[in-house]
Amino acid sequence: MKFITKNLAYFAVAATALTLVFRFALSTLLANECHFYFIPAVLYSLSMFAAGWYFGYKDARELPIYDVGFRFHLATYVSYFVATGAWFLLGLNADVEKGEKNLITALIWGFLLAIHFAFYLLSRKKAIDGLKKDDLFD
Repeated sequence: MKFITKNLAYFAVAATALTLVFRFALSTLLANECHFYFIPAVLYSLSMFAAGWYFGYKDARELPIYDVGFRFHLATYVSYFVATGAWFLLGLNADVEKGEKNLITALIWGFLLAIHFAFYLLSRKKAIDGLKKDDLFD
């Protein structure tokens, strides 16, 4: 089974770019002590959902892989923490942002990703060579 597809790679690039825009907006608002820092978070979540929906839909149409969205979830996790880690390592964060909160976020999100991986493995048992059993003989 092909794990990394063209659409998944495009999604990972989009997720990284959106994360960098989110980090910039959040750091700028926090540095200026603006209390509307929830706006970038809402816009980020909506844009990530839209990107995942678009590329996930294209991926499902072009390649009939039977999974529960784990590949896109993993790509989101990796893209977010690579971009966020680079943001903090380069010192681009506002002085009020704390890197420890990102570690806590990574741990909680990683635990949820592990649960999603378990569901992914269970769904693979119900498939033949990565394809949904019901769709093999249409």
